[in-house]
Parts: sequence; structure tokens; C-alpha cells
Amino acid sequence: MNKWAKFGITNFFTALRAVGIICLIPVFKIYGGVATALLSSCCFATDFIDGILARKLKSSTFFGSLFDGISDKAFLIVNMLLLMSITPLAIAPIVLELGIAAVQSLKYENNLNIKSNIVGKIKMWVAGLTITVSYLLADPTFINYLGADIATKVIELGGLKLFGIALSPLVLSEILTLSSYIKELYDGTKEIKNEESVKESEKQEKIKEDLEEDINNMDLKDMLFDHEFYERYKNEGNLKLVRSLAKKKKK
Repeated sequence: MNKWAKFGITNFFTALRAVGIICLIPVFKIYGGVATALLSSCCFATDFIDGILARKLKSSTFFGSLFDGISDKAFLIVNMLLLMSITPLAIAPIVLELGIAAVQSLKYENNLNIKSNIVGKIKMWVAGLTITVSYLLADPTFINYLGADIATKVIELGGLKLFGIALSPLVLSEILTLSSYIKELYDGTKEIKNEESVKESEKQEKIKEDLEEDINNMDLKDMLFDHEFYERYKNEGNLKLVRSLAKKKKK
């Protein structure tokens, strides 16, 4: 299988997620919470699938990383906006998600790795489960399906308490994620300023020289879509690298 076939298979699932995200709002308005919970779960599943395929097929690229990252953010934002129409408590995860995006932007500007760490990956799992449960709880059909006793208890809780309980795992996971990214930003900028050792400095200089040589010998298309290039430089600023490459090629 050639690299373009591998690239197409992997990013097909990311594209499916993007289409599903666009459909979330009309599905919620027309078909209700249960249908939206199912669609949201399918969107979340594609995030898991394209990650596995990228590793198995060795088809990770800078373009795929960018496409996947944008899709993840869109998934959370659209879902949070929908949940805002259900409960005002959804403003909390929205604010925290914006804080995470702001810290990632600062890491990007400081040429630090902006890939999700393990805490961020766990947060996405928590988000997928929390969002699905919230949609189900917002649908009277699902509540009635639980039986009269449980339905009565759910109704007695009231909207604020019910969704406060449902959203609390997501809020906690986002606080932990934000804290971990702030720490990475602090440690990264501190390391840049202080340069821990001459050896590390020499290593970074060698990487820069290799990068400059590759920039001069490769097309922008190859830089964006080549797996080997991604593997060599994926930890060297990630998306900022792609931006700098594009600027160089335009000159």
C-alpha cells in the first residue's frame, strides 16, 4: 500500500468526524438528545480510530496532525455550545477549554510541542462520555425509558444539580489538563532561557541544521504529507514548524 492510500484511509475517519460535527446541531434540533448522543459517540470513536490507523499504517503527517487537532477542538466547542442550550453550567467547560487553547497558543509561539499529553488524552475520553450522558439526560424519552422510579428521582434533582453532577468529571479533567499545559509552558520557556547544558544546545543546533537542509531540498507538499519528515520533526514545535515552512516556501 502506497503512502497516499495510507494517508487517505487515516484521514478519511478524521473527515467523517468533521462532517459529523457539522451535523450535530441540526440532528439535536430535529431528532433530540438520544440521536445526538449517538452521533457524538460516533464522532468520538473516529478520533480513536484515526489515531490507531496513523500508528499502525505509519501515516502520521503534519497535515494529519493539524486536521485532527482542529477537529478535536471543533468537536468540543460545538458540543459545549449545544449543551449551553440545555444548561448554563456548560459555560464552565467552555471557559476552561478556551484557557487550554490559550496556553497551547503560547506554547506554539514559544516553539514548544503542542501535542496532547496523557492528561489531555484522558480529558478527551472523559469529554466524550460526559457529553454523551448529558445529551441522554436532556431527552425526556430516554429519562422515561429508565422507569418511573428513576425518572422521578432525576426530575426531583432539578436541571442545575443534575447537569452539575453530569459535567463535573469534565470540568475536573479540564482543570487538570490546563494545569499540566501551564506546567509544560513554564518548564519549556525556562529551559529555552537557561539552556540546561551545552550538549542539549548542540543537539538543538544539529536539528536546526538538518531542518534547514530538508527545507531547501523538499517541496512544501512533502513537508506537510510525508510521514518520515513528520517523525523527524514532530517534537520541534509541531504546527509552528509547518507555518515557518510555508513562509519560507512563499519567499
